[in-house]
Amino acid sequence: MNRNKDLNNKNALIDLGDLFKKLLFHWPLYLIVLLIATAGALTYLKYARPRYMSSAKLYLKDEKKNGEESDMLKSLSIFNNGKNIENEMEVLKSPILVEKVIRENRFNVRYFQKGAFRNEEIYDQNPLQLNFLSDSARVGNYKLDITPDKNLLNVKWVNNPKDEDIVFHVHSGDPFFIGKDRFSITYHPSIDPSNHTFRIQVDSVEELAYDKIDDIGTALVNRDATVVMVTYEDRVAARTANFLNALLDAYNEYTLDDKNRVALKTIRFLTIRIDSLRDELGFLEKQEERFKVQRGITDIEGSSKLALEQVKEADLKLNDANMQLSVFDQVESYINDPGTDYPFAPVLGNVDQALTGMINRYEELLKEKKRLSLSLQPGSMILQNMDAQISDARNTIKNYISGYKRNAGVAQNQMQTKVNQIQAKIANIPAYEREYINIKRQQSVKENLYLHLLKKKEEAAISYASNVTDNKVLAPAFIPAKPESPKKTLVFVGFLAAALVLCTVYIYIKYFLNNRVLDKSEIEQAFGRPVMAEIYQDETGQKDLSLHNRSVLLEQIFNLRTNLRFLLNEHHSPATIMITSSISGEGKTFMTAHLGNALTVNNKKAILLELDLRKPKLSRSLGLDNQVGITSYLVESKTLEEIIKKVPGTDLHMISSGPIPPNPVELIESARMRNLLETLKQRYDYILIDTAPIGIVSDAKSLAPYVDCTLFMVRYNFTLKSKMAAVAETVRDSFFRKSGVIFNGIEQDSFYPYYYYDHYSYSENAQKEKVWSSLAKKMKQRIA
Repeated sequence: MNRNKDLNNKNALIDLGDLFKKLLFHWPLYLIVLLIATAGALTYLKYARPRYMSSAKLYLKDEKKNGEESDMLKSLSIFNNGKNIENEMEVLKSPILVEKVIRENRFNVRYFQKGAFRNEEIYDQNPLQLNFLSDSARVGNYKLDITPDKNLLNVKWVNNPKDEDIVFHVHSGDPFFIGKDRFSITYHPSIDPSNHTFRIQVDSVEELAYDKIDDIGTALVNRDATVVMVTYEDRVAARTANFLNALLDAYNEYTLDDKNRVALKTIRFLTIRIDSLRDELGFLEKQEERFKVQRGITDIEGSSKLALEQVKEADLKLNDANMQLSVFDQVESYINDPGTDYPFAPVLGNVDQALTGMINRYEELLKEKKRLSLSLQPGSMILQNMDAQISDARNTIKNYISGYKRNAGVAQNQMQTKVNQIQAKIANIPAYEREYINIKRQQSVKENLYLHLLKKKEEAAISYASNVTDNKVLAPAFIPAKPESPKKTLVFVGFLAAALVLCTVYIYIKYFLNNRVLDKSEIEQAFGRPVMAEIYQDETGQKDLSLHNRSVLLEQIFNLRTNLRFLLNEHHSPATIMITSSISGEGKTFMTAHLGNALTVNNKKAILLELDLRKPKLSRSLGLDNQVGITSYLVESKTLEEIIKKVPGTDLHMISSGPIPPNPVELIESARMRNLLETLKQRYDYILIDTAPIGIVSDAKSLAPYVDCTLFMVRYNFTLKSKMAAVAETVRDSFFRKSGVIFNGIEQDSFYPYYYYDHYSYSENAQKEKVWSSLAKKMKQRIA
């Protein structure tokens, strides 16, 4: 088992090495493609529009980390104004805020100078200025081409929905209408005296705001800090900094306005209550003055004073209870009204701290929902979860108030009973003294409440005056000097990497996904036996069968002859050798002639039989006719001596196919064919049969019983792997006695001969003549 594992690992290593060799062999292809990729990268960098990125650092105040100072400020209000950093980062990218920045700074108006290939945007040195003379809130999606002509400006509306050419001829500063929108254009020829054609593009503010959100990025500098890095990308370097600084200013204004709304609503509430109490106190003071004048009283007896103090104390407690119930009614009304906008005015008096905490939580949820709604769709799951939390907080406050109001009602009744008892005691006092005590009691209660409200109003005013934005711009946006994209290094690396990948994929597909045979290992794996011979493709198209020209082809044929003798070492009588292939064109006819010629060495006799009766080629390749041949003998129209021919220039003999018969299989399987082969064995040492392809017809199988050895031809980059597998299956089924495989037609300038096969030539002069042509062909092969 370990041995099999080692073999698998070895095969894997060999495959990787083989792939590397293939890549190395095609280095000219890589060189050319890399040069093309470099040219493509340079072209891309020349015409690609750069994008610039600017960044700024914004400090967001986190009240959880601000210590005693934060606690002192929060003591002036019972509500918590803490921030959620993640929510604030979303607010920075909200469409409402971005839309405000675009509208106030007119970032939706862009100017271009028209060119032959593309329009170049103008930002700083701009000779044109488009002015909105009507409401520009919804103006958008206009494209105007401006051509200065002496004192006039030719204004063409390019994207007219009616597809009509609408041209205005106006002077600089003159108004004109496009639909319901009114504009004017100011032109400064001193900035650009060349009178180019310009384009003004006015985008919709709403649509552009949503597009700009994708160009804005927010991220915390680190997990422990509350500093946010805000980035923005644009095609104009100066506009990146201007847009980002304008966005941060708008955000600071938004947060400050949000804080001031709470303080202003509190001050308005307190002012109304104080004015009401002032009027009531004035009325009570005048009532007391009239009472003293009418009665002529300057002092009250001690008993009256004691009763007055008692009833005063009881009235204060009863007033507190009534105020608390009033506050609860106000809170309940605020909670029950879903359309009420936050913030809720500060609650006065001694309110339960638990209720205060609940209201704080409710207010925070409302704030957070409002902030999230700036950047999320109404149906967002986050907003749905936020609505559920608000509903739970509202129900909790309602349940708490219901229970508290029950307890406060009981306390109120008890205090009212005590007041009634004291008033019963006062009833025994003379009427004028009793009336005076009631006036003084009301005056004291109103005065205490008035002073309390004045104190709260001063606290709210101090809070409003001290309101400043919690955010600080630590590092304002800067104008970038280099574009963020495209980056030259990355572009070159990308193009070169893509070129390498494409070449590698091409080579992989060419060799590993090719459905044709390219390697002898594929043959050996299919047939389960080694290849007998590897025959190079004859570049010169040589058909000469002379044994004196010691070429590479002849040496390989002799090598095949030697291997064939080893294959037939147990066969001592004359041998019948059949040469076939899977399909036509694999070189079986060529191999039959050359192998037969090589077998005539050492005074051996050999004869060739052209038994491809359907499509004979052997006679024509040797310059002989096939008018008379095997079919003539099989139908008994000719004798054996009449059909045997001598191959010119060789010691070979040959029997042509003769006329093409309508029933070749019947003739091949006839007794006369068997007699023909037996007769030839008595005269010749080797009988070579060129038969039809085994993958197409069954002629070779019919001849198998008469054949001592069968050679199968497989041609380089021609034989289909599927056809070869079918032939190999036939061989494994033992149709043939002895068999061998010849790898034919190997291209000498291709990959496999270059790395795996040794080729040489005995003809030094011929080798020199082929140097230049071979070099050119090698380059072509490696590129392809």
